[in-house]
Amino acid sequence: MAIYERILLDIICGELRPGERVEEITLAARYGAGRAGIRDALQRLALEGLVERRPRMGTVVTSPSMIELQQVFQLRVQLEGQCARLAASNATHDERNAISNALNQADAAIKHADWRQLVILDCDFHRAVAIAAHNSWLQHVLATLHNNALRFWHYSLPRRPIDALIREIAYHRDVAAAINARDPIAAEAAMRAVLDEFPATVRDVFVGMGE
Repeated sequence: MAIYERILLDIICGELRPGERVEEITLAARYGAGRAGIRDALQRLALEGLVERRPRMGTVVTSPSMIELQQVFQLRVQLEGQCARLAASNATHDERNAISNALNQADAAIKHADWRQLVILDCDFHRAVAIAAHNSWLQHVLATLHNNALRFWHYSLPRRPIDALIREIAYHRDVAAAINARDPIAAEAAMRAVLDEFPATVRDVFVGMGE
C-alpha cells in the first residue's frame, strides 16, 4: 500500500484525528517512509481537503462537518450515478469482474466488526466502478469526494444496526449486477439508492464526531 493510501486510511479511520497536528518527521518514523514521500502524500491530501497547511502550525488533519457531508453527497448523487451509467456501457469483462468481486469479503468484515477492512472494500468497489467508466476526470473528482465521505461513514459503522450495513452492501451489489447486465439506467438508479441510504442513516449518529 502506497504511503498516501496508508495516511489516507488512518485519517478515514480516525487513527489520525481531526485537529491533530501531523509532522513529516513523525509520520516518516510511523510509516517507515522517507520525508519526501510523506511530503508528497500530505500535499495530495491537502488538495483533497483532508489536511490543512496552517502558518506557524504546520499540517493539521481537517475537521469535517455536516455541511460538508451534505455538499459532498449533493455532488456524489449526480456524478456517481452518471459514473455507474457509464460503467454499464463501457466496462470491460475484467472491469465488470473487479466490480462484482470487490465486496466479496464485506459480509465477513461486518460479522467481525472489522470496520477498517470494510472501508478498504468500499474503496475498492467505488474505485472499480470509476475505472470502468473510462473517464479519468470523473474518476479523479469522485476519488476526492469518496475519500471525504468515508470519514463520516467509518465513524457511523459501529453505531448503526447490523441490518442497515447489510442492506447498504446489498445496494452496492445491485449496482454491480446492473453493470454486469450492461443496463445503464438500472446502474444509475442502483447507485442513487446506495447514496440515498447513506446521509439519512449517518446524520443521526454524526453528533460528537471529532470530539
